[in-house]
Amino acid sequence: MNRIKLLFTGKYAIVNYLFYSVIVTLADTGIVWALVRFSEIHLVAANTIGVVSGFLLHYLLASKSVFQTEYGIAGFLVYLTTFLFGLSFANWLIFMSYHYVFYAYSVDLQILLSKGVSIAVPFFVLYYLRKHLFLMLKRKGW
Repeated sequence: MNRIKLLFTGKYAIVNYLFYSVIVTLADTGIVWALVRFSEIHLVAANTIGVVSGFLLHYLLASKSVFQTEYGIAGFLVYLTTFLFGLSFANWLIFMSYHYVFYAYSVDLQILLSKGVSIAVPFFVLYYLRKHLFLMLKRKGW
């Protein structure tokens, strides 16, 4: 048990970020899967709807507890700009992996594996980008 505590010492922010991301990801993935399987919505449009819903939830959960910022214009703009970048990146990843990497699998597996790729890679990119940008804002006194 002490080894586990030692492993996570000083890493509570990313652990909280991961926890919130898992909650958001479950909601996001459920939305994408349901829209693709039970409607005529295109994969990228469904992914956009899922990701936008997740963005709003994640901002509310993580802003104060992970990045120690107040809800406000500067913090929201950081989240919004990184979100837009992340959305474009995630949509590119889901499209490429669905059509070129996992094309030989069943449709359900294609959707889930492609969604997994579009979740995992942007998770780390956005965490470190947001962390850096919020540190810059704090240094400037915003």
